[in-house]
Amino acid sequence: MFISKRKHEPAHYMLKIESFSILSEAKTSKIESDVFEANGYKWRLDLYPNGNDEENGAGHISLYVVICDTETCSKGWEISVDVCFFVYDHIHHNYVTFQDVNGHRTRFHEKKMTWGFDKLIPLESFVESKNGYLLNDSCVFGVEVIAVPEFTQVDRCLLMTRPPAIMNTYTWTINKFSTVTEDVLYSEVFKVGKVKWKLKIYPKGYGLCIGTHLSFFLGVHDTASFPDGWKVYAKFKLRLKKHGLKSDIEEETDNWFCNSADDWGFSGFILLSELNDSENGFLLNDNLTVEAEISVMGTLRYFF
Repeated sequence: MFISKRKHEPAHYMLKIESFSILSEAKTSKIESDVFEANGYKWRLDLYPNGNDEENGAGHISLYVVICDTETCSKGWEISVDVCFFVYDHIHHNYVTFQDVNGHRTRFHEKKMTWGFDKLIPLESFVESKNGYLLNDSCVFGVEVIAVPEFTQVDRCLLMTRPPAIMNTYTWTINKFSTVTEDVLYSEVFKVGKVKWKLKIYPKGYGLCIGTHLSFFLGVHDTASFPDGWKVYAKFKLRLKKHGLKSDIEEETDNWFCNSADDWGFSGFILLSELNDSENGFLLNDNLTVEAEISVMGTLRYFF
């Protein structure tokens, strides 16, 4: 299972569950969602809040997508899809995504109507408040089902690198920060490895963090020039510099950047009240300095 994160909600279906503890304590074996459409077919989500015992999934969240109403399909029907499951992270305001570890397409047919994960998330981890899956006993699941045309295999090579320490950090100073009126600020373009990047700052916050936090993201630049299906992996730190002898504030994360998620970072990077407190040393002469440090990169290239 390949686990990643992204800001954007699933394209095809979301299921919000309120009072999850009641559902779990009631020992409900399976929850079937209503039917939704994707790629000209009808689907539903099957959720096992205490795990699918028949598939050794006890003690876990088990989640599957099921193709429905196949009676109207032609004899011998078959469809290949890429399936991605989602669980919302209420702390970081993003979605944790779950896909097949090898990136293999899933082939549905008359003898295979269901596909998913018997052990998506351990229940112990799911209910742990610090993981963000549950907020006020509510949670959100989702799914995308993307059709894959037949006979379109493309071989790729994944190249992982560690950029040299003297070339992997970009520093950006924003002058007269208190006078900024724009909703979002962009840094100059900088290059690490063979990829061009830019930083994005929301001085008054982004999304659910508007008015409370500064939001801080790293993004890939000029994605229009990339080949179809491009992907770039990065493990990186976003850093807010403190002046004097005080320690900087930094957050580390990693992400696969692609067309649908070309930036990544933190909506709630720092409270505005903490940022603007002069005793904390973030603003010197009304100048704010931030950094991005990319420690590991990976690029998917065509393999010939």
